[in-house]
Formats: sequence, structure tokens, C-alpha cells
Amino acid sequence: MNFKSKSRGFTLVEVLVSVSLFVMVMIALSQVYISVIRSERIAYALLNSENNIRNGLEVMARSIRLGKNFEISSDQKELCFDYYLEGAWGRSCYRFNVDDYTLEKSSKGGSYMSMLDDQSLKVKYGQFYNKGGLSGSQPVIIIVLEVSTSVRQQEYLFNLQTAITPRYLGEEI
Repeated sequence: MNFKSKSRGFTLVEVLVSVSLFVMVMIALSQVYISVIRSERIAYALLNSENNIRNGLEVMARSIRLGKNFEISSDQKELCFDYYLEGAWGRSCYRFNVDDYTLEKSSKGGSYMSMLDDQSLKVKYGQFYNKGGLSGSQPVIIIVLEVSTSVRQQEYLFNLQTAITPRYLGEEI
């Protein structure tokens, strides 16, 4: 009697090769997954920073739209104007503080306060321009900003520019 048994299992070499291939595929997939998670965190941090900058710019734009008698400093880093609030005209000012890299606001002659909530945001460059406003034409206030933020030791720049036309047409409220 000849007992020839056919083995239906895998050899040790086949098992080792398949396990090592599985491990290499899993390592590659985990690296891709980790990279995607890092990119997502960076994207959310940048989105949050951009929203903070845009909110500050929108607050400025709203008050400028309701202002009059615009004065821009000689270095174009500060804009002051009369602003109607709570039944009276008061003086409001915005400035780019080049020493602290911040965007600041002062109301009714008070001290300047930072407008950006995120302390990692740094205003690298900012200027105000006043176009028009001569011979009965409406002035246009242009704001140019370059703001940086750091995420994971990498610096990212945001360049923003907006033009605002005040609604005040010379008639008292």
C-alpha cells in the first residue's frame, strides 16, 4: 500500500511571503492615512485663520461704510473717520501696528485694541488708500493686507484687498 498524502496547506515560505506582503501594504496604507490626517489638520487651521482675517476685515468694512471725513496717515498705516453710533457721531480709527504685527481699532478716542482673535496671525503689511472723494464723487477706501500664520512650523501668507464705498452722502442723519 502506497500512502501518498497530498498536503493541502501552505508551506512556511508561502505563509511568510504572504504575511510580509500584507505587512508592507498595511505600512504603506497607514502612511497615506497619517499624511491625509496631517493635511486635514493644516487645512482646518488655515481655514480658521482665513475666517478670522475675513471677519476682522468685514467689521472694518461695515464701520467704514457708515463713516465720513476720512483721514489717512502719511505712512498709510492708520485710517480715522467719523462714525455714527448710538445716536451721535464719534471718531473711530484703524491701524496696522508694525511693531506688534497686529490690526487694531480705537473708538471714541480710546486705546487701540487688537481686532484679530488668533494670536498666531501676524499682519506683515497693511495700507489704506483713499481714491476719489473729490468734486462730489464718493470716496473709495481700499485696504491692502498681507497676513501670515504658522502651522506646524510652516509659515503661510494670506493676501487680501478690498474696496469700500462709504454710504454717507453729506446729509446729516
